[in-house]
Amino acid sequence: MVKIKQSVCLILSSLVFVYTFYVVGKLMLFLSNPGATSIKYTWILNILDNQSRLETAFVALVFDALYVILFILQHSLMKSNLIIAIFEKTGLGLIERSVYCLTSSLCLYYLIENWLSAPTIVLWQINVADNPSLWWMFVLVHVFAWIVIYGGSLIMDLPEIMGLKHVYYDIKDYAPPMAYKSFELRHLYGHIRHPSFIGFLIVLWFTNLMTVDRLLLSIMLSLYMYVAWSTDHNDVIYQKCQLQRKREELKSH
Repeated sequence: MVKIKQSVCLILSSLVFVYTFYVVGKLMLFLSNPGATSIKYTWILNILDNQSRLETAFVALVFDALYVILFILQHSLMKSNLIIAIFEKTGLGLIERSVYCLTSSLCLYYLIENWLSAPTIVLWQINVADNPSLWWMFVLVHVFAWIVIYGGSLIMDLPEIMGLKHVYYDIKDYAPPMAYKSFELRHLYGHIRHPSFIGFLIVLWFTNLMTVDRLLLSIMLSLYMYVAWSTDHNDVIYQKCQLQRKREELKSH
């Protein structure tokens, strides 16, 4: 019989699952929507001919940097051993992953809704609106990158990443999901925070409009992903072995 605590956790995890997809959808539009601004704004003109544009962008960059730092701190602190231990001691370990996803989504939503653009400083701009070929190339590259990101999430077991599987396994009186994974896979999961490093790099940097605020976002998130992606030699060997095994399985069929 399902306990009240399990029922509440299941409802909460399900709501977080849906809300996270909603926020990720907003993130896709935020990062992948082709941008446009006045063509007169160029890097050289901003610095040499009109320093006030840099001063105008300064406030936006300060606030934008704070939004990114807030997201990074939440994303790191919520996965610290101290926070996980607090969840376990208070009897809330079952929804630790769901709360992590919820707080990540809330920080990400706050960043998207409050982001301040700085269109007066532009590093590069490619007009895709008047060129269907360029527009489709831009869109298809981003679609491919998001497919890789979502595909990586599915491979890594999306319900488990979102915390829904933990509650389901508890209702079924199973061991936690990670208990059924090999030591090598658990070791790998402990060194990565996201399903696709390359996919996110493409989304962040392959843009037709690189304003200074977008540059700030791309640099900060790229550096964070690089630092958080702490795979070692054993992780590489494990992934190579898994790839070779999949190839042999496909050949046998």
